[in-house]
Amino acid sequence: MAEAIRNCLHLGGLRVSPEMEFRCPACEERLDLDGVGRWVRAAERERDEAYSMVEGDEFGRIAFEESQREVYRRRKVLYEVQHVGQAVTVKPEMVFVSFMDDGLSGVYECKIFYKEPRPESGVETLSVEASIDAIWELRSDPSPVIRSVADKIWEFHEGRRVAGTEDVAPVRRTFYAKEF
Repeated sequence: MAEAIRNCLHLGGLRVSPEMEFRCPACEERLDLDGVGRWVRAAERERDEAYSMVEGDEFGRIAFEESQREVYRRRKVLYEVQHVGQAVTVKPEMVFVSFMDDGLSGVYECKIFYKEPRPESGVETLSVEASIDAIWELRSDPSPVIRSVADKIWEFHEGRRVAGTEDVAPVRRTFYAKEF
């Protein structure tokens, strides 16, 4: 298993976890910001080693170009994770969560409302399966707004579970800005 983690290229990118660690969805390796930097530097070392082959033949040039593309891809991932905590986010003014029964486990439909002007990158609607795994996956999204909405979905899910054992479970709930 350790060999698979060391050789993983993290092609699916890295997902942020609540502890501000970055997790590869493929191999489940967890890296801090310094670990992501080391991952990028490893690709740079491989690229530099491939550079000495460029003088020889066309295969060396292809190997170097592939190594350079990998360095660019890893740097892009590094820049994205560096800005996860620094991004200026607009908190939603209100989140409306409703439960839709689809015959299986159900689906939570969310409408997210912002104060005007609405941010360009702001999510307005969100759907998630009413299962613990799906909600936990949403809670590790890189967007702080989606993570906070996922926390409210989790709160609603737990409230429905508890109320379902005693009374009829609620089918909708509204969360306001002061609750975030």
